Amino acid sequence: MAVTLHVALGPRDPAPADVAIVVDCIRATTTISHALATGYASVTCVGEVDDAHAERAEGVLLGGERHGVLIEGFDLGNSPAEYAEQKGDRLVLTTTNGTRAILQSVDEATTVLVGALVNAQALVDAALAAVPADGTIVVRCAGVRGEVALDDAYVAGVLMQRILQALPDAFPTDGARTAIAIANTYPLALAALEDSQSARDLDGTGHEPDVMRCAQVDTLSSAPRVVESAPGRVVVAL
Repeated sequence: MAVTLHVALGPRDPAPADVAIVVDCIRATTTISHALATGYASVTCVGEVDDAHAERAEGVLLGGERHGVLIEGFDLGNSPAEYAEQKGDRLVLTTTNGTRAILQSVDEATTVLVGALVNAQALVDAALAAVPADGTIVVRCAGVRGEVALDDAYVAGVLMQRILQALPDAFPTDGARTAIAIANTYPLALAALEDSQSARDLDGTGHEPDVMRCAQVDTLSSAPRVVESAPGRVVVAL
């Protein structure tokens, strides 16, 4: 049997899998990837603001956003630029869409990887190494406002294309084929991201340059993964 490839385009779509890749390109999974590459030992993802406050301890930074802006009382927001240098030992992150998608995936998949365009090839390599010969690889798109997010769907299409190049006998579902079609529509990643609702939601927040940061491809060589999970809480590390 061949490997099955699927894309859960929206947060309401089920995505049982042997390997799941969670994508919230603008911006949570890009930010997580940068934070870990910079040197944070781990990123603890939680769904709610109160859960983040409960993790507060010495050496722990709270990061995240609601509706694109810094949460009151938090140390950092959700911009990849804020994680260019390490400012603590461990990061706790909660965001509007991305961290919730990671929490969703741990209930559906055996292996959960986290990333976006910045580490696309590293994610593909890690997924290929982890999937059984007759297994399933799913890209879980975080979405925006409970719906499909163009930026996430574009990234999913890029990942599916690369996986198919390595596994030409794999079977792509309609979800995977849809994502590939979206990726083929845009010759440049930045054009796809700029077209997205996720990018428009940053208008007026001061974080508009993050769209360009999230459009960078293969600038990081690591593939973060979930290494620990509990109800309402997962730990992502390299």
